[in-house]
Parts: sequence; C-alpha cells; structure tokens
Amino acid sequence: MISRRIPLSSTLNTRDLGGYPTADGKATKFRRIIRSGAPLVLSGEDIALLKESGVTAAIDFRSKAEIVKKPSAFEQSADFNYFHCPFLIGNKDPGSKDEVPSLYARILSDFSALKKIMKIIAEQDGAILIHCAAGKDRTGVVSALLLLIARVDVSDILADYQISYTYLRSDIREKMKRDPNLPSYYGRSDMEYMEKTLEQFFRTYGSVRHYFRKIDLTADEIASVKKKLIE
Repeated sequence: MISRRIPLSSTLNTRDLGGYPTADGKATKFRRIIRSGAPLVLSGEDIALLKESGVTAAIDFRSKAEIVKKPSAFEQSADFNYFHCPFLIGNKDPGSKDEVPSLYARILSDFSALKKIMKIIAEQDGAILIHCAAGKDRTGVVSALLLLIARVDVSDILADYQISYTYLRSDIREKMKRDPNLPSYYGRSDMEYMEKTLEQFFRTYGSVRHYFRKIDLTADEIASVKKKLIE
C-alpha cells in the first residue's frame, strides 16, 4: 500500500497528492506531485526515498530572503533539478485569521508566478516536490489548484488542506510556548480558510479553465498538467 505521507528527516508535512478520486471516475496518481515544507537537510536515506518515489525536481515558492536565511537542500543537491518560483507576496503574515482567504487570493492573482510553476510541472519529467516554508499556505494554494485541474471534489481539496495543521501542530505549539505573542491562528490550516478562498476563486474567475486562460496557459499546457496528475 502506498503511503500518502513521506517521512523526510527534516520536514513534518511532506505528503503525496495521489489517491484522490476525480469527477471522471479516475484518481490522482501517487508519486507525481508531492507537497512539502522546506527540506533544509536531505540525508542519504531521504535522497534514496525521493528517488524511489520518482522525484526528479523541486519547486521552491519562498522569497529570496527566506532562501538566503534557510537554503533548500534541493538547491544544494546535484541529484535533483531545482526551480525557484517565488510569489510577490513572500511570506506575509495575514494579520488576522479573517484575512487568510484574502492572502490566498493574492497568491492566486500572482499570474506570472503561477504560469511559471504550471509550465515547469507540465514540462518536467518525473515526480515533482513543491514546497514553501511550512508547506501550508503557498503550497496549499498551488496544491488546491492542481487538484482542481484534476477535477477532484472540493470536499477532498478542503480535507487535504486541513492535514497541514495536524502534522505541524506539535511544532507550532512549541513555538507558541516560546513566543506567547504569536497569534492564535499561527500555523493553522482551518477548513474555512480554503473554503472561502475557493468560493472567492469561482466568483472571480468563473471556472478553472477561465482562470488558466487568464494566466495565459495554453490548452496543451493545461492538458499536460492534468496528465501529470491522473495518467
């Protein structure tokens, strides 16, 4: 049985987007797209596991400043292709839990970054690991988009999004103990954040296909991304 969670030594939130049923009676394939927090170290065992999982490349969504402070192990490794695709918003704090969907909407409106990301996914052979810092916000938004392309039901997209806090909660609680000034929403991936984000997405763009036309992806590129996920 293929496990969705992938136990890398320096991450808590590395997991596969495979196994979700689609509207056309198929399911997303395992070992095609893996979502993660930033792996700062890759042990020999990690590299072997990633290669066994078919990973050939990683896409890092973090800002240059974040990478300078904490370089991705993929950038240092000769075993994988590494792509830096930062969002203009960087690692911005939403300011309140009510503003999380607005923050995600700003990620979705960064058409240049998302076009670059989707083109890499469409063109790259092998499995791809996508990551930001915690693997929750920027990675969560991109993962939701990918599952929408594959025609995964919104309920499953919301369920996938929520898992991040489950895996990160022990680390988050320790950080909150050390810094009592951290807000109560820190590190959370509550279902309502992504639910409101997707509601706003469909109000703004109408459909997934219209959205990708907006970011100037061709029909062939969209089909290639979908093929990556389900064929």
